[in-house]
Amino acid sequence: MAIGAVSGAVSQLLLSMVHIDTANAAYPWTVGSLSGRPEEQIPQIGLITVAGLILSIIWTRYFRLLSFSDAVIITLGHSPQRIRLLAVLIAVTLTGFAVSLAGPVGMVALAGPEMARSLARHKGLPVMSSVLCGGILMVLADLAGRTILSPVELPVGIVTAVTGGPYLIWILIRQPRRSAL
Repeated sequence: MAIGAVSGAVSQLLLSMVHIDTANAAYPWTVGSLSGRPEEQIPQIGLITVAGLILSIIWTRYFRLLSFSDAVIITLGHSPQRIRLLAVLIAVTLTGFAVSLAGPVGMVALAGPEMARSLARHKGLPVMSSVLCGGILMVLADLAGRTILSPVELPVGIVTAVTGGPYLIWILIRQPRRSAL
């Protein structure tokens, strides 16, 4: 949370130092927006996304081991440090890529996997169902942002923050002892 606050302050500082037109052009990115993406970026977006998904799917069986203690993982013949490092590298790369495209869109990373866990048959790390739930949430939030106050368009980040806050509270009330949060 502290890192987010410092990062937000640095972003606001940088925006205050540029011309007002430049700051206005950057605003949609600062609140998270899907609008204004050039068509030329679609192949690059698709390639990086598919590569990250393939890596995630390949390594899912190892990521599931992280639900056990280090001693159990080592007994099974794997390195917990290596698995954690790879998980962090994949997550940071995909997250950084997504944020560079759409800006900070909050709550999707929380709500997508949580929905996937409740919908999936097994209780592991359902990578594809998490991706699909997160994508559906983004599309629904974008649709809501475009239609709720039409002709004014709300950035998707604002819609997800407004709807995600109560969802987070509901999760915390529903499962107060859950260690994942």
